[in-house]
Amino acid sequence: MMKEQALIECDTTKGPLQMRFYRAWSPHGYDRAVELYEKGFFDDSHFFRAVPNFLVQFGITYSSDQSLRDLMHHTIEDDPQLDPRIKFDVGYMSFAGSGPNSRTSQMFIAYGRNENLGTNPWETPFGIVESGMENAKQFYSYGDMPPWGKGPVQGKIYDGPQYINDNFPLIDKFKSCSVKRFRPGQAGYAVDQYHDREPKTDAEENKSHLEQNAHEALDEEEEEEEEEEGDDEDDEEQEQIGEEGGVERDMAESDRSPHRELHRLGGLKSGNVELLPGNGIPLSPQLGLAALGGIAVLVYIVKSFVSPSRKLNQKDN
Repeated sequence: MMKEQALIECDTTKGPLQMRFYRAWSPHGYDRAVELYEKGFFDDSHFFRAVPNFLVQFGITYSSDQSLRDLMHHTIEDDPQLDPRIKFDVGYMSFAGSGPNSRTSQMFIAYGRNENLGTNPWETPFGIVESGMENAKQFYSYGDMPPWGKGPVQGKIYDGPQYINDNFPLIDKFKSCSVKRFRPGQAGYAVDQYHDREPKTDAEENKSHLEQNAHEALDEEEEEEEEEEGDDEDDEEQEQIGEEGGVERDMAESDRSPHRELHRLGGLKSGNVELLPGNGIPLSPQLGLAALGGIAVLVYIVKSFVSPSRKLNQKDN
């Protein structure tokens, strides 16, 4: 049923967590999420990626049931965004996809408002944390995953809990969860703020549009200022790199985006760290800065190798 809801009550190592999922927001996402919780998929699994002020991610089961383990690799179709789309705020939940139709079992809870999350169909939200968010924000963090932090490597978690227990013993985890489904009219059914609201009067609608336009204008102005600052920095870097032999630099806008995803095509590697396929990895704004820092290091290395060779050539002449 399109307007079905589910109340998920979980016990975690930091205390209770109560979530409500709305099928009307994301039908495919809702069906998969409720299925996972009803089958005990998350029981005793870890909140393996907790990034303060950004999100907490989870969804790798330790169950020995092969049918449950298969769900970690069985994708579902994307759901279209609502119009207007639901904007992420504290406690909003989505799957951590890695591209079109890539959602499996990993999901995340937003720690704060983020305009960049939920802009893609694989990040269409399906629910919210109704209570216990203060517990979720206390989930222990070792920092983000490598290469951006010193947290667990996702690929090693699939082998069982021992990797985290031995190397990241303070990471929090689920204990167990229960699920209750509700249909409209049943006790326990909650008002869906995006579908069950009373129609606005013309005056309220006009006021809402004016407020929305004002917010959008302010957001656009801030984005333009940030883009201008970023363009100035990029131009300076490009000139510097060009002077040292034209090292190619392809820094697409998506690389700096907080919700940039890794492709699911055989994995990527960074140094000795392997980033396995199938990992939905929304990136925080801080990681974009780290990426720019890496480029600066590359420029320095190029200088150190190119400049001496020029001096040697001058001596030979």
